Amino acid sequence: MKHHRSLLALSAIGATALLLPVIGIGQAGADYAPQPGDIVGVGGDTPQFAIDFGLNGSLSAAGFNQTATVNRVVDFDATADGNARAAYTQGSSEAHPSPLNPTDVLRAGTSPVQRISSSGNAITALLADQGSPETINYIFSGSLPTPAQQSTAGTEGFGYLHVVEIGTDSIDIAAASGGSYTTNAPSGLTAAQLLSIYDATGPVTWSGLGLGSSNDNIIPELPPSSSTVYKTLIADLKTANGNVAPTLSNPDIVNVEQNDPTAITNATNPSGVSDAVPQDDAIVPFSAARLALWSSGYFLNPGTAPSYPTGGPSTLTPGVSLLTGTAPGGGTGYASPITDYVIFRQSDATLSTPLEPGGTKNWVQSLFSNPSAPATPFFARSTGEALVNASGVTWNYNDLGDVHS
Repeated sequence: MKHHRSLLALSAIGATALLLPVIGIGQAGADYAPQPGDIVGVGGDTPQFAIDFGLNGSLSAAGFNQTATVNRVVDFDATADGNARAAYTQGSSEAHPSPLNPTDVLRAGTSPVQRISSSGNAITALLADQGSPETINYIFSGSLPTPAQQSTAGTEGFGYLHVVEIGTDSIDIAAASGGSYTTNAPSGLTAAQLLSIYDATGPVTWSGLGLGSSNDNIIPELPPSSSTVYKTLIADLKTANGNVAPTLSNPDIVNVEQNDPTAITNATNPSGVSDAVPQDDAIVPFSAARLALWSSGYFLNPGTAPSYPTGGPSTLTPGVSLLTGTAPGGGTGYASPITDYVIFRQSDATLSTPLEPGGTKNWVQSLFSNPSAPATPFFARSTGEALVNASGVTWNYNDLGDVHS
């Protein structure tokens, strides 16, 4: 039986704060609900900060919304708060987690709906949103639409799903590093070695697989199956397995939140194992861009209230690093490139309504795609480039148009 562990360290259970643009509003006690002229985006966890920074700014530069005069672009994160943590109901524990299923009010005057929490769910939601006016205008995704989804978009009158590449990232393997813990893992693990861990028919040790001297059980962790991180690793394990899907039969596999360092630093022993420092034996696939953002000092300790107007809580350090060195027996440590995309209806690219009153460009042309003047969309400019790079993602603007996986 696989174990499930929630990641509640440094968090208040049930927190549901949204990372939204700074907008003056007259409604107390509620998050900003997008107005009719606003543009709304939802999407997956892995690409969310590249879009957040571009729209709302980084610690050192203003984003698109700081220059908007009337209408705003509101992006709803996949995760429940600004530190990219999931939310859980009161009474949850690491042994018995109970996900909250947080909600968002995507448009003023509408009821809260379940938050979109993955790239795959975001594409599904965009295709399902066939009302007029639209509720969701665009999505941010670590995955391309499928041929079937592009076909559906055509039959629904969208033309097709227009895809713009925003930047690139990489899924690597993370292990404990710094602080109170080290790791028994080698400096790198190949896809074939990862397959031998995740596909084992029973518990495995580092020494038993020839991956180190420790006799401790390896604790292989996996993020949610709907996530880009999970899908990327599983596709690579399938390739390493002769194009046969991995069974993921290791009984010590633990399901964790994606891109959260506490998956490692709060690791616990599998059932029947007694190890004083299980954190030294946990490994997990992780976004390199997200770890870079963690290491930059962007995230602050949410357990400490800020002191206004100047002071603040201490910065968080991840306590993990990526296994990018040479693997036992030779070969470079696992690293699989991924791409962050923005996806919208092609029919919106030709809207005659400008984003801002008195303007000349609609919201697609202002933000993401303007084939007649390809350098003018915000995310194609040097300002957009700097903000995407500040999120840890490597900016790489590329207007792909009608593509699929």
